[in-house]
Amino acid sequence: MEDWHLRFGITSNCNFRCSYCNSHNSVSKDMSDKDIKEIIEAAKNNSVKRIHWTGGEPLFKNSICEFMKYAKELGYEEQSMTTNGFFLERKVEELKDSGISRINISLDTMNKEKFKNIVGIDALDKVLKGIDKMLEKTDCLIKINMVVMKDNINEIKDFINFAIEKNKIYGKERIIVRFLQFFPCNPNQLEEDGQNFWVNEYITEVNILNELKKLGTIKEISRKQISGDNPSMRYYRINDTITVGILAMFSWKYPCGSCHKLRISPQGNISVCLNDKNVVKIDNTSLEEKNKIIKNLLQKRENIIEKNIERKHFRSNLGEFRFGKTSKEANIEDFYEMLRKGRGKECSV
Repeated sequence: MEDWHLRFGITSNCNFRCSYCNSHNSVSKDMSDKDIKEIIEAAKNNSVKRIHWTGGEPLFKNSICEFMKYAKELGYEEQSMTTNGFFLERKVEELKDSGISRINISLDTMNKEKFKNIVGIDALDKVLKGIDKMLEKTDCLIKINMVVMKDNINEIKDFINFAIEKNKIYGKERIIVRFLQFFPCNPNQLEEDGQNFWVNEYITEVNILNELKKLGTIKEISRKQISGDNPSMRYYRINDTITVGILAMFSWKYPCGSCHKLRISPQGNISVCLNDKNVVKIDNTSLEEKNKIIKNLLQKRENIIEKNIERKHFRSNLGEFRFGKTSKEANIEDFYEMLRKGRGKECSV
């Protein structure tokens, strides 16, 4: 049995309205507490050992720590979370008691005005205080995820210096910065305004690497050295001082990473592959049925990995697994054509 983990989208709702993310402002109804706990139990019954909590914004759901404590009681070995950091400062102690192992914080700028323009509210100070409190009160590794765009690429150095400074204070590498290419994966890119925004702000993997090279010698390292598993992430050391990651799916043509994730959507769907059109409804079923559904899906994924090595990590209904189905779909090739038309000679992947 592979080391599977549960990627659990606990809610579609979020207190931020990021300019590149959720244009239709999903307010979908979350699953019942009973279903959430039974899914956690059924996954554990099938030898799943880890959970990664996501959203929307997982800390926007008041009962999130209740589910984490339940998972801890069931014997899950690791629980991680991706959050925008807004609620961290007041939730740190509760998260620690609930079994948090590692945390990913989405943060695109250190500039207060730019932060407000991106997410819709003035909250940068609040997020930074939450990071400080996580560092102070826990031993968690913190991964800061920066979506890199034309408008903020000049801040890469600031993020790296921020991490180096914090790591020096704590005497070990507590923060890793990961630079995420701005690629089509959200409902905004299904609409014309969102597509234009993406074309205008798009940067390549080479752009990111060139910024890193300005800071010194970079050397790629195995992702297996890094706690947590995103098989599509590439990691580097800069001057053998700081670890950074790069995720550039658009430049890489969305290769399948052969991951071992059970994806649970806030709407009660379950899938083992982002590109699987045949998702299964798992909520409103018995615990026994949930056990069977998960067992069958794990076997299905093993077959996918073995027989479909050219599979693409792309879902045409952008953002479906977080926000639910939208009225449109998008072909991956359409976005490469948009870039060619919108950027002309400047265009590159």
